[in-house]
Amino acid sequence: MSDNNSCSCCPAASVAAGMTAIHPAAIIEPGAQLGVNVTIGPYTVIERDVEIGDGTEIGPHAMICNGARIGPRCRIFQGASIGQEPQDKKYAGEKTLAVIGEETLIREYATINRGTAATGETRVGKRGWIMAYCHIAHDCSVGDDATISNALAMAGHVTVGNGVTISGVVTINQFVRIGDYAMVGARARVASDIVPYALVGTEPMRIVSINKVGLERRGFTPGQINNIKSAYKILFRDGLSLNDALTKINTDFPDDENVKNLTGFVKGSEKGFLRMRDD
Repeated sequence: MSDNNSCSCCPAASVAAGMTAIHPAAIIEPGAQLGVNVTIGPYTVIERDVEIGDGTEIGPHAMICNGARIGPRCRIFQGASIGQEPQDKKYAGEKTLAVIGEETLIREYATINRGTAATGETRVGKRGWIMAYCHIAHDCSVGDDATISNALAMAGHVTVGNGVTISGVVTINQFVRIGDYAMVGARARVASDIVPYALVGTEPMRIVSINKVGLERRGFTPGQINNIKSAYKILFRDGLSLNDALTKINTDFPDDENVKNLTGFVKGSEKGFLRMRDD
């Protein structure tokens, strides 16, 4: 490897001053911008309109395509493809982005396509864990601290909130939203919105309860968790119409920001949202 700030395979690329480790078998096109202490493995291709932040490590045989904007201290494993053209027949070659937040880990053979003219970008937030063989399609938005397990298939225009956990072999339809701190069980086929804080089981696919353990791990207090649980009871268990349930929740918890997040999400649902299990 070359442990300096230049490389014979990429003489016109912009490499920040400081130590780098670019394998001589890597291909880095002129115009690519690499930060300090970036590591690039063998046979990886970095196209010209790419920015890679300080301290990021990219393994072998990865493809980092035009429009990729990768934050600092990320790790991208072998065979991953970031910023490839969207799989959308309407895409006409417009310049769009795939933005990866800092300290995100992307495992083997994951694919994250860039956006279309509809939004201009696909975005993955900070500190994400995107595991092997996941696909995140065009115009998706994934929040901070998301954990997405192996073999996800995420269609275009999906929105995933902060702190969400998605188990393995899950499919998500276009334009679905998954609210903050929800957890989705393995092999789910997600065709409608999932409200914040939900724990979703898959046999049958229903909300089982609030994601209590996940909320505790994220630092939610017992009082915050109890308020969310009470709001769920009003929304799903008390037999009220949706409008009456939302009115009662807002009356009972006028100052709770987490509950406001829940009710605001419900009000904004266009595809409908998953309901709670009856038992």
